[in-house]
Amino acid sequence: MGVVHWHAFAWDGYERPPDSERIVPANPTPPLEIAHWLRKNMRHVAETFTEADDARTWMWSHLDKWPEAQPIPRESRDAFIRDCLARGSDVVYGFYPAKIRYVSLALVYCPRPGEPCPDPPDRA
Repeated sequence: MGVVHWHAFAWDGYERPPDSERIVPANPTPPLEIAHWLRKNMRHVAETFTEADDARTWMWSHLDKWPEAQPIPRESRDAFIRDCLARGSDVVYGFYPAKIRYVSLALVYCPRPGEPCPDPPDRA
């Protein structure tokens, strides 16, 4: 099935995109279902990680850009991220850091049954 890994996706815009845009794989907008990030074009994959600590560092590099949108204490949020990654799960955040802006960050676990891998880390 391939090397266990996470694909990172980041998107921000001036509002949460309408569902009609979110379902189109060619659009970089966050999909309706987390697993559907894997259906997006490979060019929308920000990075691919085989190590949980590297994936966690990537997530924090983006979360730290929006401190005003982080009402949950950092220690609690970090414990949640660590737990999700240790269990081989997804880590997904969508939030509004400003009145007219929407940010979506996702670390999507791969491989998963029924979904393609957009950027396998073990490809030749």
